[in-house]
Amino acid sequence: MRCAAKNNQQAIAWLRSSYIETARQSIELDQKLSRLVFSRDIKYVMLLHLGGFETVMLPKLLDLLKEKGFRLVTLEEAESDPAYQSNPNVLLKYGGTLLDQMMVARHLTYPPASPKPLKELDALCQ
Repeated sequence: MRCAAKNNQQAIAWLRSSYIETARQSIELDQKLSRLVFSRDIKYVMLLHLGGFETVMLPKLLDLLKEKGFRLVTLEEAESDPAYQSNPNVLLKYGGTLLDQMMVARHLTYPPASPKPLKELDALCQ
């Protein structure tokens, strides 16, 4: 990690808060999409790419999930949700989740969402 190599504690603090805030926003957006598409919360599947920073943040992420009322289940249990039997029959140029695909397939309007801080991440600790 560039910021750790430079011992940039201010940037690392920003990364920590940004990570959790972006996770919070993503969770809330997916809950809104689920309610728009399926009129309920589905059993969500969370995919994590674990690297150095993600392993440091995992306890905070698990705390956030608990705060939001989530409980961890096996992939098999999550996939037992009838939502995963849906076939949106759409291809998205940049991929996307089942919820993204269903939003497009049903011609639903996305709720407002904050952009991810990609430019800030790219510029950090250069």
